[in-house]
Amino acid sequence: MSDAHLERIDGLQPKARRLAQAAFDDAAKEGVGVMVTQGLRTFAEQQRLFDQGRTTPGQIVTRARPGQSYHNFGLAFDFVVVRNGQAVWDQNDADWRRFVQICKGHNFEWGGDWRSFKDFPHLQVAGAPSLAELIASFPHGWRGTAARSRWREATALPLRNGTKDPDPDAGTGLVAQVQRLVQVHADGYFGDDTEAAVTAFQVTHDAAGADVAPGKGLATNGVVDRATFAALQAADQAADQAEAGAGGGWLSPARIAAAVGADPSGVARNWPLIARALRRAGMRGPRAKIAAAATVRVEVGAGFQPINEFGDADYFTRMYEGRTDLGNTEPGDGARYHGRGYIQLTGRANYRTYGARLGLPLEDRPEIALDPAVAAQVLVAYFDQRGVDDAARRGQWELVRRKVNGGLNGWPVFKSAVDALKAAA
Repeated sequence: MSDAHLERIDGLQPKARRLAQAAFDDAAKEGVGVMVTQGLRTFAEQQRLFDQGRTTPGQIVTRARPGQSYHNFGLAFDFVVVRNGQAVWDQNDADWRRFVQICKGHNFEWGGDWRSFKDFPHLQVAGAPSLAELIASFPHGWRGTAARSRWREATALPLRNGTKDPDPDAGTGLVAQVQRLVQVHADGYFGDDTEAAVTAFQVTHDAAGADVAPGKGLATNGVVDRATFAALQAADQAADQAEAGAGGGWLSPARIAAAVGADPSGVARNWPLIARALRRAGMRGPRAKIAAAATVRVEVGAGFQPINEFGDADYFTRMYEGRTDLGNTEPGDGARYHGRGYIQLTGRANYRTYGARLGLPLEDRPEIALDPAVAAQVLVAYFDQRGVDDAARRGQWELVRRKVNGGLNGWPVFKSAVDALKAAA
């Protein structure tokens, strides 16, 4: 499996992840190709899936509400057999049946054995605690560790280490707001990284959000009270004003274009929108900007503007029609939800997911993904979801490329752009 497929089991509970990896290793030894289509599923994702065919378009695919699926607790995954690069959805296929047997040997039970509403792609850990026990232990689902799954909810100030937003996936809670202001990953959980960033801000900023000498700032306790929150907002507003010029306080569009060999007019039109989206998401560091500019250059070429995926309606239909792993469940979905943007947003499910995340009608009007302002928001939301900014901050440029591309396609162009931007900055 590719890195992208392996990442889909990274969120499972440790035991489930070890069992799944052992099954994949055994399948590989026998030449059975498998692709993971779903691993951990958040409550928000479960609700959207439950709504399909009921309150949103599509066919009914699940009876499970949030908290009623083992996916929500990191104890299940879905799969499809892959042969010659193509998905094989026939549960009677020999490789499909063989992989199921391998997984049963590693303590999984198969949804295809259920008496009603059979779920042929589904495998979950056998003998797992009941859903009632799991939801009592993890009221909002599995969040990577047992401790993190039990954090205290916070809906008002003050915020401190150990608190979380009521719906971390929404990205709109107070914790996520603070995390964007202090430039750490906005996952809605106030942990050690967030506390350290808040403390660092308090050391060097006063109540008005202005820079001061260390020791002359706010109370350095790592707690976000009203004074610290107001100072964070004031500092953010000042930074916004400082970055109001084209390009946003980093390299000018002309210098970016020269560094990466792109059309100056394309960069001038598009980069300020990308820079603003990055800043709004808390990705203010130069390496995040390098990652974004280099990614756009390799994904869309020298024009440096959102593009349609190469191909026509017939090609898109052949490639994507009926692809349930992409959420393409309605006639015409393959062509309608082809790739668009700075990165190629593809499939009804992705248009729905990013539309909900950004508050944009992407599923109803997929063509707006070509609008530079919308494409910039999708790019940055993808960076946030995939942890691209974290990899860029560590200077792990191969990992940045893999997180965006799933591999190293276009690596020479990407690496050349990264090196040129680093030198120009």
